[in-house]
Amino acid sequence: MARRARRLVILTVSAPLVTLAALGYADNLADLGKLSRELPGQVYDLLWPRETKAFYETTKVTLGSIHRVVATSGSVRPWVTVQIGSQLSGQVSRVLVDFNSEVKAGEILAELDATMFEAKVEQAEADLAMAKAVLLNQQAALKKAEAVLAQAEQARLRQQALADKGVATQANLEAAIRDTNVAHAEITIGEAQIENARANVLQREAALKQARIDLERTRIRSPIDGVVVSRTVDIGQTVAASLQAPELFRIAQDLRSIRIEAQVNEADIGTVADGNPATFTVDSYPGQVFEGKVTQVRLAPIELSNVVTYAVLIEARNDDLKLFPGMTANVRIETARRERVLRVPAAALRFKPRNIREREQTADKASRQDRQVRQIEKMKQLLVLTDDQVRSVTAELTARSHRRAVEADETGDGNTPDPGVQAKSAGNSHSRSAERMEQALLAVMTAEQQRVFEAWKKKREATRPGVIWVLDAGGDPEMRSVRLGLSDARYAEVSSGSLKVGEQIIVATRKARSK
Repeated sequence: MARRARRLVILTVSAPLVTLAALGYADNLADLGKLSRELPGQVYDLLWPRETKAFYETTKVTLGSIHRVVATSGSVRPWVTVQIGSQLSGQVSRVLVDFNSEVKAGEILAELDATMFEAKVEQAEADLAMAKAVLLNQQAALKKAEAVLAQAEQARLRQQALADKGVATQANLEAAIRDTNVAHAEITIGEAQIENARANVLQREAALKQARIDLERTRIRSPIDGVVVSRTVDIGQTVAASLQAPELFRIAQDLRSIRIEAQVNEADIGTVADGNPATFTVDSYPGQVFEGKVTQVRLAPIELSNVVTYAVLIEARNDDLKLFPGMTANVRIETARRERVLRVPAAALRFKPRNIREREQTADKASRQDRQVRQIEKMKQLLVLTDDQVRSVTAELTARSHRRAVEADETGDGNTPDPGVQAKSAGNSHSRSAERMEQALLAVMTAEQQRVFEAWKKKREATRPGVIWVLDAGGDPEMRSVRLGLSDARYAEVSSGSLKVGEQIIVATRKARSK
């Protein structure tokens, strides 16, 4: 009974609802279609599934220029900035320049109180005069000693003559000889005293020179032509020069020639070299681009928070004096440039279709033989190979390919390549192919051909392998292996490969639903 009662209740409630729903569906069929179009796309796809098809966005291979640029920033600075201080302590009596004053080399910037230093000069002059007087006294004493020596010599000669005649005693002769020796000693003493007096004069002259230098240093002069960019002294201020000279002025040499000290990351410093052109902007003049060039790449690393940078100096002209010291410059250094080269967008290098492994494997197997033929033909033209050399290289490559296929069958890896290795199959395949070609050529090349081959190989090492996808006649992606040269943020140079100008290459995939 209870179960029958519940069924009756359900039928009683649901019957009116079903009836209302049927009436609403019949009366508002057009509104339902409108509502379905207004539903979100995901719900609509669940209710009315439609077929989807992949469409490829393509662009053309073009000829154009490629500029590789390193972006950085740095401060605008004068080429030479001189900090001028005082070697003396004293009170500032005069300040003759101010901020932005143009000065010449030797021009007086400020003066210290020179009273004490003038007194030292006067004292040094007096000491020098005294030393010269002592020298004159010693010279006069020497002349007196020379006169005494002459008299003693005459007396000795007389006593010697008298002693020879037996008139003078031996004691008188010995006394004359003693007086002569004493006179000689007095001469020696007088000469030594004169030398001492002369040295004293030189010492007093040096002291006077030093006193005059100190007096001159009370006048603080500019060592260069330039502009005063900083002044930290005023009249009446006391300057204390002890272990380090205090900075009073800072002068920037000719501001018409400035430099920018930019910091370049270690990842980019290898491409920057002296002479690279550079452009920069400053916030004070938006839209105006200034030009310069790299003049120095400093080898000293600068490490901050585990980030290593290197200082690069950029020279620029500032003839209109718009650039002030300390401004922040946003720098772009052009490290390489190519004009009228075959180029593809960077997006084309990042594109990969969904079934990339199967496509790469199929494309690699299909083009391996053609690539070998093209390589042999290219080497024939480059090295001027003879027919016998071409046959030997072809036979060697064919034998290597056969051995490789046999080994792949024995190991079971021929049809199921490793996924991690397959992702890099294009670049690795080209590297292995180049190695096999080089080994085959080394056995037959002459010395001159080997020299040409090494030059070509060195040039080839400057490029890298890449993969470009194009649309074939059936509208499916077709892989093209190329060699890439210079690249920037937008384009990459195609240095070799089968791409041609105007050929459509795939850059992206988009999906479209059938109606």
